[in-house]
Amino acid sequence: MKKVGYLGPEGTFSEEAGKLYQKSLKEKVALVPFETLYAALVAAEKKRVDEIIVPIENSIDGTIGIVTDMLAKDVNLKIKKEIILPVYQYLLARKGVKLKDITAVISHAQPLGQCKDFLRSKIPNAKLHVASSTSEAARQISKSFSPFAAIGPLALSKLYGLNVIAKKINPKDNKTRFVVLSKADSKRTGKDKTSIVFSLPKDRPGGLYEVLLEFAKRKINLTKIESRPAKKALGDYYFFLDLQGHKEDPDVLSALNAVKSKVAFYKLLGSYPRVAF
Repeated sequence: MKKVGYLGPEGTFSEEAGKLYQKSLKEKVALVPFETLYAALVAAEKKRVDEIIVPIENSIDGTIGIVTDMLAKDVNLKIKKEIILPVYQYLLARKGVKLKDITAVISHAQPLGQCKDFLRSKIPNAKLHVASSTSEAARQISKSFSPFAAIGPLALSKLYGLNVIAKKINPKDNKTRFVVLSKADSKRTGKDKTSIVFSLPKDRPGGLYEVLLEFAKRKINLTKIESRPAKKALGDYYFFLDLQGHKEDPDVLSALNAVKSKVAFYKLLGSYPRVAF
């Protein structure tokens, strides 16, 4: 049976994405929760699980830095699939607690940030507390007799016996991009995306322009480019780039080979089926 790791515990959006992926496969799959993204990535690297599904980007909060940083430097894993999951946050509390009663709200840092407009307008005096996950926040609330609330996905209300105080309290366009990581990426489908990471040689004016020109002159569409500190010295960066096409497409292959000759560091992060956002 295939083992697929995800960021646990139960009731998180990562588990929801894992279940969607599980349903898309014909073979039997066991979902394995991990306490941290670091632990999940290391488990996949050491083949303790066959694959992992992890969040890599949110439409509001941006890139999940630990995932991209580890893909660049610490593990040799490939992106084989992407899943776009709409994210809806709910305000949850024990039975009997009403919105006006709430004195504190507990959740993971990201949901607290995503729901700041609701919190400021509806319960501005409530204190905010950070938990390790939305599931842990809901667990704490379920055992507390104080008028506290948690923010998290709807599944947590059933898991911990909580009432829904307010529905969909985050921005409507909130989506998270999850990726499935394994030791191998995917075959060509004709509608693919390729991800790479690279760094530039020092003291080379126009280096980034020269790299991007290799794609432009082949009319290859770039869907994302982002820089992250290389964490070596001030001014050193990794550049993460997503482009339309598969690594085996002639134009893409030609462009990638040209890029390799112009950069100090290059790593292919995978080619995989493209999903419309």
